[in-house]
Amino acid sequence: SQRTFVIALHDNPALMLGSDLVNRLRVQAPQVRVRFMLPDMEALPRQMEQGEVDVFIGLSDVAEHGWVGRTLFADSFLTAQRKDHPRGGRRPSLSAFCAAAHLVVSSSGDPFSGFVDSALARLGRRRHVAMSVESYAMAPALVANTDLLCTLPSRLLQRFGMSLELFAPPLKLPDVTLRAYWHPRARDDAASLWFREQIFQATGRSVD
Repeated sequence: SQRTFVIALHDNPALMLGSDLVNRLRVQAPQVRVRFMLPDMEALPRQMEQGEVDVFIGLSDVAEHGWVGRTLFADSFLTAQRKDHPRGGRRPSLSAFCAAAHLVVSSSGDPFSGFVDSALARLGRRRHVAMSVESYAMAPALVANTDLLCTLPSRLLQRFGMSLELFAPPLKLPDVTLRAYWHPRARDDAASLWFREQIFQATGRSVD
């Protein structure tokens, strides 16, 4: 097959999934092409219905009613710092974590506050967020070359373990769950079924 498949997703799941999926496709069907595109949430329902987008990968709270969806994976969080960070390599206490300078990835709302800050606020604590970026792809390189700490999904950060030190954050954080969605019109299409199976296999799951 020389078919092109299109996935709408943000850079966080693209970084966690992309290389595993492409490597799998290169073995299973080397002439197949895959396109990752940033989702336009206003246009996405039409694009899914018309077959312009085969799969959307994201959070359940932004999915359109009526799409068919399955969980890809639930991921915990890790905190990253650069190698040879001046504070040392041990997991920080909550007080040391709050005192450190942090980088946050934020694309909406307050750019200097995120889910970690909400969790800290419930404990009556706060941290110093020194830098905010909109792209997950920027974060590992910035952390590797500064003294900033950054807390992101473990599947993402583990891909940069050669340049970063990783440890569990010193507070409880909820897992993030990513799901794959497709339009009911593609439910029984053989090529679409095969492609979705490749996505799930790339994350270590099987689509039922």
